[in-house]
Amino acid sequence: MLRHVVLILLLAFLALPGCIGVSGDVTPQGQDQSRVVLAVPLDRPYSYRQQDMDKRLTAQGFLRGQVVSVHDGNTLTVLIEGRTEKIRLIGVDRPELAHSPWGKQARETLKALVEGKTVRLETDITLRDQDKRLLAYVYTAELLVNAEMIRQGQACIRTVPPNVAHVEEYRKAQTEAREARRGMWHPQQRLDMTPDCISS
Repeated sequence: MLRHVVLILLLAFLALPGCIGVSGDVTPQGQDQSRVVLAVPLDRPYSYRQQDMDKRLTAQGFLRGQVVSVHDGNTLTVLIEGRTEKIRLIGVDRPELAHSPWGKQARETLKALVEGKTVRLETDITLRDQDKRLLAYVYTAELLVNAEMIRQGQACIRTVPPNVAHVEEYRKAQTEAREARRGMWHPQQRLDMTPDCISS
C-alpha cells in the first residue's frame, strides 16, 4: 500500500512542471539536458515595462533613479527600478561631440553634475521623443540640471512645444550666460554652426 502511495506522489511530482509553466524539454539539443528552463505561462501575458513606466509617469509626473552614464551634453542613462532608461534633457540643445572644444566639454560638465548620483526625473506633456528616449527635467536635490547646463554656457535653449514648463527659467539662465560670456558664448571660441540657438 505504501509503495502505491509513493508511486502516485512521484507521478504527480513529475507532472507538476507542465502545470506551472516550467519545462525541461526546451533546452536546445546538444546542451545539458539536466537544466530546467523557465517558460512564461500562457495565462500570464508578458507586460511591457516601458508602458507601465509611462503610465506611472502620466499619473505622478516623476521618477527617481541613479545616473549610470552620460553620452553627451543633453543625454544620459539612468537606472530606474532595475531597468535602464535613456534620458534626453527637455528644452536643451548642445554642440555635437565632434565640435571642439564645446561638444566634449558639455559632456564633461553634465557628468560632473549628475554621474553616479540619484536624480529626480520630472516629465512634461510629451513623454518620449522619436527615438523613444524619455524626455525629462533632471534634478539633483533642488538643482534643475537642464537650466544649469544653460547657465554655465554648455548648452542653449531649444524649445519644443508642448514641453515648455521651464522656458522662462531657461531664458534667464541663457541671458546670464551670454552676458557673462560663459562657455559657448565666449567670443574667442564661439560656435557658429551648432547648436542652432548659438547663431541666433
